[in-house]
Order: sequence, then structure tokens, then C-alpha cells
Amino acid sequence: MTEKPTSAHQPPDSSSLSRAIVEHAPSPMAMVEGASHIVRYVNPAFCRLLDKPSEQLVGLPFCAMLPEWDECETLLDRVSRTGKPESHTKQEHAEPHSVFRSFTMWPVLADKHPVGVMIQVTETAQLHEKMLAMNEALLLGSLHQHELTEVADALNVQLQGEITERKHGEAALRESEERFRTLFELGPVAVYSCDAAGVIDNFNGRAAELWGREPSSGDTDERFCGSFKLFRPDGSFMPHEQCPMAEVLSGKISEARDAEVLIERPDGSRVTAVVNVHPLKNQRGEVTGAINCFYDVTERKAAEQRQHFLMNELEHRDKNLLAVIQSIVSYSLAGTRPLAEAREVLTQRIQALARGQSVLAIGGFEGAPVAEIIRLELEVFSDRIKAVGPDIMLNPKAAQTFTFVVHELATNAAKHGALSGPRGQVAIHWSTEGAGAEARFKFQWQELDGPPIARPTRQGFGRKLLEQAVALDFNASPKLNFAPEGLIYEIDAPLSVLVAVSAGRESDRS
Repeated sequence: MTEKPTSAHQPPDSSSLSRAIVEHAPSPMAMVEGASHIVRYVNPAFCRLLDKPSEQLVGLPFCAMLPEWDECETLLDRVSRTGKPESHTKQEHAEPHSVFRSFTMWPVLADKHPVGVMIQVTETAQLHEKMLAMNEALLLGSLHQHELTEVADALNVQLQGEITERKHGEAALRESEERFRTLFELGPVAVYSCDAAGVIDNFNGRAAELWGREPSSGDTDERFCGSFKLFRPDGSFMPHEQCPMAEVLSGKISEARDAEVLIERPDGSRVTAVVNVHPLKNQRGEVTGAINCFYDVTERKAAEQRQHFLMNELEHRDKNLLAVIQSIVSYSLAGTRPLAEAREVLTQRIQALARGQSVLAIGGFEGAPVAEIIRLELEVFSDRIKAVGPDIMLNPKAAQTFTFVVHELATNAAKHGALSGPRGQVAIHWSTEGAGAEARFKFQWQELDGPPIARPTRQGFGRKLLEQAVALDFNASPKLNFAPEGLIYEIDAPLSVLVAVSAGRESDRS
């Protein structure tokens, strides 16, 4: 730990500190008064939000100035009436991303009586907007000096006037300090300040919450930051003597804007924070300390990482899907069948692939139910199909192959098998046997009451799919029996290879 500074330093008074907080807070802020909620003050961040100077905003009713935020009028009335803080979040659709705009409102008190309402606007999709500053500077008028008159009564009147004016100034100062103290304690942004030597002299509850601890104000052994540990965005350790607050106080940088740090709490958890550090100076321009306004962006960073992962996963799935389509086209157009017939076969197979992808999309591409795949492929023959089996969720790869299996079986049945005649039916049954690593998935397709069939003389894409593709993707040896009374197709595969989620509830379809 560092030694105590030897030079005397004077911490900023609470009024100066509060004004600095408001002047450099990164969120838009405004103060309104009266039943019509007339705007009496807007900070620079609020002016940037509406792209207007303060002269065009002060004096307007808040709700007339922002008609699209009509929900705020009800909240302002309630805060004025109850004296309790309120908050509201509104989604505004914008390109390329929606913006969630939050309004936080709390009463401004003077001698414990509400005299107005403070409003703070936070845009959560653009967290690096600054929360800079608040409230106009107090104007303490100087007492006018008048010449003494020879008349004692006139002198007494002058003295009484000066005393009254001084009391008014003291009351205004107390009211301002109370307003800024309320903002400091109740504002949603973490704030702390240090003196010129880096000793922490003030912090609010939100800062302690993000740090996971409360440092001792004025302790010369705690300098620059109240966090347990700090890390850079790349994960490397950051000593407190190298943090943005230390660099501003040392003069290495004039100020820190949107600097990103990782805060580690005593319990080992970490949050990502964006910090904005601004120096505090006296009338001679000397740095007397600095103030840091920072906020938690952990959820935003996590969302960005999830989005990056999903984009990579989508790119991977697109490449796989294109490879499957290329294989379908190659096999469907090979052979001696007429072009028109080949085109029809190709179209049907691509449509089967699309149906499989639709089922996967409904499940978030985590898998597809066996029953739903069968339903989509055999919907036109629903009165001649009996399908029985438990709720089993196939993983994406298995679901895609299984979709083609059912499509090829249905196509062959409609052209040459049980579904080509008026009386034919198809019985479908699937189940699981065993438990744990030894569990098996069993599937049977049996055609009944159809025309006699014979083993085909050539092996096309459908036959290769039913035998070779299933053997490869399911780690199984499928059985294809061209019995005279009807085709029988069976799969016996390891459940662990195929299943994403399984359930034992039976579902009968007929």
C-alpha cells in the first residue's frame, strides 16, 4: 500500500462535488417544477439527446417537449403527489437495433418538502453515452454596499435588508446541497470521487454495489478505486496505480471517456464496467481531485458474445446445408430418368429438406421431434397412417437424415407401395429400449394391404439414403425387407447418437 501524502489537501465541499457530478454525469437530466412540469433546467447531455440548446428547452412543459414519451406525464404527477421515486422503460425501434430508453424520476426536496422533480434518461443500447453534469450553478448575489447615512433609522433599514438577503442565500445554498445529495445517493449510476492524492473521499451506494464492498472514505491506504481487484479487457491484471482515475490525477491523460475495465469483487465474481473520469479543478486551474461515473455493461457484453456465437453457428449450419443440397442435386439428376421426372424428384427432396429445417427452427435448431417429422411428411395420407411412439427429440443431424428417410419411404409407398392403391395402409412404430449408454432407438415402417412388390433392380439415391446414409449418421445397420405383402424398413441405433431430448410419454397418431 502507498504512504500517506505529506502535503495538506482540502477535499471539495459537498456542493462543489454535487455540481461536478451533475455537470459531468453521462446521462441526460432535467428538472421540472409545478403542476404543468415546466422544465427549469437541462444538463448538456439532455441537450445532446434532443439536439437543441438549453435556451430552447427551459420553460417548456416536459411532456409537450417530448410528446412521444407521453407515459412520463403520469409518472411525473405521481412523483409530485407521493414524493416517491418512479421509473419507466420504453422501447423505441431504430436502425439497426432497438433502443430501450429508461426514465428515472425522483422528488427534489427543500426543507423536506418537494419543490420539483428530477428526471434522468438512460439509453441501454448505447451505454457509452456520457452522464455529464447537472443543474445550473448557484448564483449567490453579493450584498450591495451602500453609503452610511447620518440618519440612524436609515442605517438600520439597510442592515436589516442585508441580513434578510444573506438568509435567503444561505437557504438557497442548503436547498441546492440537499438536491445534489439526493441525486448523488439515488441516481442509478455508480459515482465516487478522490482528492488530488487519490484518496477516496466520497462514493454512492451503486458504486459500493458494483465493487461488492464499501471502502473507508478518507483512508490513505485505499487510493484511486474502491474495487477489490481490477483487470483490463484482455484479462491482464491492472494495479490500482494504473487505473483511469490514477492516470487522470497524475496528468497522464486529461480525462477518461468510455474506458472499459473488469471489476473483481471479493467473492470472485466479475463485472464489466465503462468508466468516465473527469478532473476537479480550483479557480487557479489546479487539479484538486477527480470524479468517476461508471456503469455495469456485463449483460451487454454477454449479449454481444452470444450474438457472435450465433452468427458463427449460423455460418456453420449454412455451409452444411449447402453441402446437403449439392449432394441431393447430384444424386437426383444422375441416372437415366427423364429430365422432367428428375426435376420433380429434386423439387420434392428439397421441399422435404425445407420441412425438416422448419421443424428444427421451431426448436431453436436444438432438435426436432420424431412425431412432428412424420406428421409433416405424411400429412396428406393422415387417414391411412398409424404412427405410435414416445416423445423423442432428435438432434439436428439425425433429424435432417430422418426427414429424408421418411420422405423416401412415403414417396416409394405412394408410387409403388401401399399408398399407391385405395386400401393400403402404413403402420409406423418407434420406441426406446434399455437405459444409460446401452439405450437403443428402434424404428419400424411396415406397409399393409398394398400391391405385391419386388426388389428393385437398380440402386438409386433413395436406396443409398435408406441404407448407407442411415448407417453412417445413425451408427446402425438398417434393414430393408421387400416382402411380397409390403415393404418393411427397420432401424436399430444407439440412442445417444440420435437423441437431443427424450421423454417417455406415449403419443398415438392415426
